[in-house]
Amino acid sequence: MIPLEDNFDDIIAKAKAGLGIRDGSLRGACIEHLAERLHLGLAALADRNWHPAPVMLPGLAMFSTRYGLSTVNAYIAHDASRAVAFDTGADPSPMLAFLRGRSLSLDLLLLTHSHPDHAGALHRMKTRAFISEHEPVQGVQPFPDGRSFHAGSLQIEARRTSGHSPGGTSYLVRGLSRLVIVTGDALFAGSIGGAPSAYEEALACIREQILSLPNDTIICPGHGPMTTVGEEKLHNPFFAL
Repeated sequence: MIPLEDNFDDIIAKAKAGLGIRDGSLRGACIEHLAERLHLGLAALADRNWHPAPVMLPGLAMFSTRYGLSTVNAYIAHDASRAVAFDTGADPSPMLAFLRGRSLSLDLLLLTHSHPDHAGALHRMKTRAFISEHEPVQGVQPFPDGRSFHAGSLQIEARRTSGHSPGGTSYLVRGLSRLVIVTGDALFAGSIGGAPSAYEEALACIREQILSLPNDTIICPGHGPMTTVGEEKLHNPFFAL
C-alpha cells in the first residue's frame, strides 16, 4: 500500500505557510484551535488513520519511481492500441516497458508542471510532449488553458490548476469506464501540493476544476496513492470543512 504523501505536521506546515502564519505562533495549540485558525476540517485533520481505498481501472496504469528520499508518480491511460503518458517520473523505464509489453503506441506526453521529478526524463520518452503556456519548457509544445487532446478513443481535457506552480495543469480523461483526472502536485490524497505564494489560488482551482467532478472520479496525484473526488471531499482537511 502506497503511504499518504503528507502527515499531520506536513498539512499544518502547508496551511501555515499558505496563510502567512509564523512558525511559532501556534506552538502547543490543541487540534481544535489549529483547525479553526488554519481553516482546516477538524474531523479530517484528526483522522490520521484514513487511507483511500485501492483503485484499479482497466486502461489506467500508475508508475511510482524513487526520486531522492521520496517517490513520484507518472501514469499511462490507454485503449486497445494507443496511449497517453502523464509526466515522466524520475525514471520512465517501467512506463516504456509497459508500453512495449502491450504493443501500445504512445501518442503524446502531457506534463502537469515542469518540476524535475515530473519532467526531468523528457529526453527518454521519444514522443510529442505538451505543457501549459504559463510554464514553458524548452523543446516542449506549449498550449493555452482548456486545450483538448486525443489518444485513440481517449479524450483529454486540460484544466488549469495553478498554485503549486504557475502553469500547473490537471488532465481530465474520458473514454475509460470511469472519469480520471491526473492532478500532478495540485492535489494529493488527504492533502495538497505546497503553494505558499499562491495558496488561495491553489485551493480555488482545486475546488473548481477537480472537486466539482462526480464523486467516483479517480484522482491520480503526483505523489502518494490514487484516490477519488468523493473521498477527498470527506477526508482532505483542506476541503472537508
